[in-house]
Amino acid sequence: MFDALKVLLARPSAGDGAARRVLNVGGGKKSTPLPPHFECWEKVLLDIDGRGGADLVCDARALRETVDANSFGAVYCSHNLEHYYRHDVNKVLQGFLHALRPDGFAEIRVPDIGGLVKLLAKDDRGLEQAIYDSPAGPITAHDMIYGYGPEIEESGMDFYAHKTGFSADSLVRALRANGFAEIHFAPPLSVLELHVFAFKAKPDAAQRAALGLGEPAPDGAQRDALIVQADPVEALYQRARAAFKESDWPRAAELALLATAEEPGLATPHYLHGSALFAMGDYAAAQAAYEACAARKPGYPLLVNAQLGAAQAWARVSLAASGTPQTVTLDARGRSISVIICSIRPERFARIRANFAERLAGVKHEIIGIHDARSLCEGYNRGMRQAHGDVLVFCHDDIELASPDFAARLLRHLEHHDVVGVVGSTRAVAGIWLQAGWPHLHGQAAMPGSAPGRAIITAFDMHGSATPEAQAIDGVLIAARREAALRTGWDETTFDGWHFYDADFTYSAWRAGARTAIAHDLLLLHDSYGDFGEDWRRYREKFRQKYQATLPQDMPAGQPELCSVEAASYDEWRLITQYMMRETD
Repeated sequence: MFDALKVLLARPSAGDGAARRVLNVGGGKKSTPLPPHFECWEKVLLDIDGRGGADLVCDARALRETVDANSFGAVYCSHNLEHYYRHDVNKVLQGFLHALRPDGFAEIRVPDIGGLVKLLAKDDRGLEQAIYDSPAGPITAHDMIYGYGPEIEESGMDFYAHKTGFSADSLVRALRANGFAEIHFAPPLSVLELHVFAFKAKPDAAQRAALGLGEPAPDGAQRDALIVQADPVEALYQRARAAFKESDWPRAAELALLATAEEPGLATPHYLHGSALFAMGDYAAAQAAYEACAARKPGYPLLVNAQLGAAQAWARVSLAASGTPQTVTLDARGRSISVIICSIRPERFARIRANFAERLAGVKHEIIGIHDARSLCEGYNRGMRQAHGDVLVFCHDDIELASPDFAARLLRHLEHHDVVGVVGSTRAVAGIWLQAGWPHLHGQAAMPGSAPGRAIITAFDMHGSATPEAQAIDGVLIAARREAALRTGWDETTFDGWHFYDADFTYSAWRAGARTAIAHDLLLLHDSYGDFGEDWRRYREKFRQKYQATLPQDMPAGQPELCSVEAASYDEWRLITQYMMRETD
């Protein structure tokens, strides 16, 4: 689909060698040593920041999509798990379980926040007082809770911040809730640290002896009693999650509702409540629960997931009541559109030509095919020289326009903006636009769904009809006023291939003062996957060099988690869009 949305990483595969392979999650650098028991193992580094030589550059929340099942004998995760929000810890741990062989284990080290709280209370220490010295310098209580301050400040990267914390009990509960069969505590390797080995299946005596492990942490009824005593809300939430995973929707809804009553301010139980109600088909109640989650203003991605859930629930309530999506009336007086498409596949060109002819009916238009382009920039420049329209549309040949009022909406946007697209960011970075990160991501993207007429929608911020000041717009479709397109031009000298043509055009237009925007209601499907190989990296470097004086100097963030739903029809998709565009606080 949109080139930025599917970074195709080489997936480590399972096999006989997997037993002696360890996945180092969040290790930072290849040179950072692992514990001695991994000395003879093959080491694979996964990190969100590629500067340290990571073998896999991705967010650990995307482990299930990045590595094959049963492909590692061990996962090593040292002081990384605390960098995820509480609700995202589950995704990371489920990714660990997915990656591990049946006899594999995860070795996890996190700050002991439970122990820190006891120390602060006992010694009456302040947050800024040093707790211990490390090779990086003194570590304060504030650093342990919120992340190492000097590193966050120097890097400018918020993924170095801590977003959750663990006591011994809460760490065991999280591991058990996500399917680990047996957990063993090991001696900490630094001050105020929790150090555990979590096994996918119960280890044998030889495995425990090799790692120097004693008795496992308590489980069963004893553990359940400890959970309820320590945190009744967490107990209810984990029981609700377990019921949801077993498709027991009524029980999941009941338990999640009890959790919201115990602690109304928590967003996550409201989201789980909405998801269970949606699965039951109670869409009106699901909408209310999702909206309750969003009202608590959680961070991304939970906020957008809640908004999408509420939007889809509202769309289904509306369709059940014979509601129809809003339609914009076409006013094409004095307007003309030229569509420029580079295509070497006659069947694709014929299909998209017919699609545009249908969606632009009522507007004077022409469709220009460039079938021998040397690059996208060269092809688009050649198409501009042939075009007569006052609106120029540049797009891929593997899309489908899903909005019946596409022309009316496009012309309305170009009354207020000079250049528009369907998805992108308000912050250009030396990478894919997705790496601008939240809250700079806007619009929506879609791929064909599981059956004809369905669509898998990936949404970002969509308040209002459009987001102005777009610096990077995905090239799947870019439309511009004729004078803005001619003034900007496509840099076919620098970008003489198939990558970064879109980032260059839109960033150049924005820097020159063009009114650039991301339109939220131009619905299209893109039936394609991106190619992020050596050629892409070469043009990324060209883009970085061209704009090195104005691009942010910090490294782009890793690819964020995506928020997606599958719409059962195009009308449902249009209604979801209508809801997401509502102006809210």
